[in-house]
Amino acid sequence: MTLQVQTTKRADPNELRNIFLQYATVEKDGEHYMTPGDFVQRYLGLYTDPNYNPETLQLLAGVADQTKDGKCQRNFWTDHYSSSYPF
Repeated sequence: MTLQVQTTKRADPNELRNIFLQYATVEKDGEHYMTPGDFVQRYLGLYTDPNYNPETLQLLAGVADQTKDGKCQRNFWTDHYSSSYPF
């Protein structure tokens, strides 16, 4: 019996950048960022009800906010997703 191993190809950084830019609503000094709402509500599609708990949203967004400044930066996005998910 032969064992089959399935591998996934790394995501294209240019495609990841384009996806990131679809959801990033903040631009400062030429750098684009996602707000906590951009990441959790717009990209993940969670907590879209008008009565969502803002503290929960901030907690979830904190996973992607490496610098804890309220912004999800593209370097997190491309570093994480290029190694984790195929496109």
